[in-house]
Amino acid sequence: MRKNLTGALLQLALLVIGIPVVYLLAFPFGLTAKSLLPPLGLLAGLIVSGVMVKRTDQPVSGPLTGWLVFAVCLTLAISL
Repeated sequence: MRKNLTGALLQLALLVIGIPVVYLLAFPFGLTAKSLLPPLGLLAGLIVSGVMVKRTDQPVSGPLTGWLVFAVCLTLAISL
């Protein structure tokens, strides 16, 4: 039960933190490939974490992987 709660909180934190970060990084640049990376990263992170939670016995690993996908997309957007 505790792992399920931790996984759910991590996934909720991805949304709560991810949406403002997406607005701060993506939308001031207009519609470019760079501006699309953070929203796509957030969407991909949520999808990956949802899929991994259902397929693994470790409910925390899904949201952590979602955070990793989101962080990689943010890093790419910042570095471009």
